[in-house]
Amino acid sequence: MKKFFATAVAALFMVMNVNAQNEDLKHEIGVSYGLGISLIGDGIGHAISHGVWDAMNGREWANDKQLGTFGVEYFYHLDNPKLAVGGIVTYAQYGEDVVDKSDRNIKCGDRMRRYVSVMPAVKYSWVNKNHFALYSKVAAGVMFNFEKEKNLEKNTESSYSNTYFMAQVSLIGVEFGSKVRGFVELGGGEQGIFLLGMKYKF
Repeated sequence: MKKFFATAVAALFMVMNVNAQNEDLKHEIGVSYGLGISLIGDGIGHAISHGVWDAMNGREWANDKQLGTFGVEYFYHLDNPKLAVGGIVTYAQYGEDVVDKSDRNIKCGDRMRRYVSVMPAVKYSWVNKNHFALYSKVAAGVMFNFEKEKNLEKNTESSYSNTYFMAQVSLIGVEFGSKVRGFVELGGGEQGIFLLGMKYKF
């Protein structure tokens, strides 16, 4: 996934054209990285499990493996240049080992959760200039959660999957550049509380 993200960013730079006028550009596609709500929820659940569940069972979680949230988004700008509609797809994963509480060197198992979200989205640009924009963004859709857990003591492996409602609300977003733009957003949801990325407008 990290290699895919690096390749996508490199491709955006390859198609850069600094002489374009943004009022003629209807489409944009971008890639982003942030810390989404599923990973935050995992962190809270992790803390609770340390305090209650694992204390009762002589186990605890260790060696967190957070990948973060990667996003790919597309928007089409309507005749109203400030309004755009599109969609966002995100991927995140969170994993950890299960260890014996009395001896953390004894590994009892591990758990890995992967999250894929698909969300239609709307973006409104408060300021929309050729080399700068200030905007807000709202998205809502569905998240698919895939979980796999191994118990080394019992030599068993189990898999689960669930579907949830998911959303992203970016209160403030800033982008800068010409056809290729960098952007940062502050808000909340699966794409990230704070996220940054690159986009290509065409």
